[in-house]
Amino acid sequence: MERPDPLIPCKPGAEDIPAMQNRVHWLNMLYHLEGRDKPDHPKHGLFTGLHAQHFSAFAGIDEN
Repeated sequence: MERPDPLIPCKPGAEDIPAMQNRVHWLNMLYHLEGRDKPDHPKHGLFTGLHAQHFSAFAGIDEN
């Protein structure tokens, strides 16, 4: 059986390396999509709140 969400780890903590890598790629994509990589962005350098702000913007994604 395959995990339903590749961002949810199946091992405790950060032991599930592929799931943690998927989270890093997801957050980096959102970071660049929002333009936070640009020095003049008000939230430049912050990853805080990216997932919460964008989770409903992508089809098939739900908060739970």
